[in-house]
Amino acid sequence: MDFKTEAHVDEYIIDSEDTAVFAASDGELTYARPGADAAVSIPVSDAIHVEFDRDTSLHRHVFLGLFFLLVSLVLTVGTAVLVYQGQVETRTEIALVAFLSLFAVGGWNTTYDFLSHSNRDVIDVYITTEAETHVLCGEIGDAEFVDACGALIESDIPTTNRNPKLEAELD
Repeated sequence: MDFKTEAHVDEYIIDSEDTAVFAASDGELTYARPGADAAVSIPVSDAIHVEFDRDTSLHRHVFLGLFFLLVSLVLTVGTAVLVYQGQVETRTEIALVAFLSLFAVGGWNTTYDFLSHSNRDVIDVYITTEAETHVLCGEIGDAEFVDACGALIESDIPTTNRNPKLEAELD
């Protein structure tokens, strides 16, 4: 078993900086975060079990994106109309309009996040030892990461695939 690839550590987050170099050689699995002093090393003999799962929760959510688009439009147009008509006069009304404007900005940002990112089909790899479980994640579109998962499947470590659709990708 010999591979080297990029992986996300602990959980897969959109645009996450928490990436590591995940490698296997000489009977050890290692991952080193950028800027970390020492790499985490897992002897293959200590690995009790490896589980693979497919995470489709990061697929683009068009329905939620459109919902937040509608909410953002209502907040933006509503506050603009109130200000334009001159109905905002007291300090309390000004504070309320400012507060609603913050919600509108957050809504536009959320809308952008939901509608702009591509579908991310993620493989979660859980490497279990007696002491702890190490979680590494990567995209199905990343050929090096998929090859690394295939190497783990072909190794002597017992593996389980929790998602039948993922089996075709890893073979």
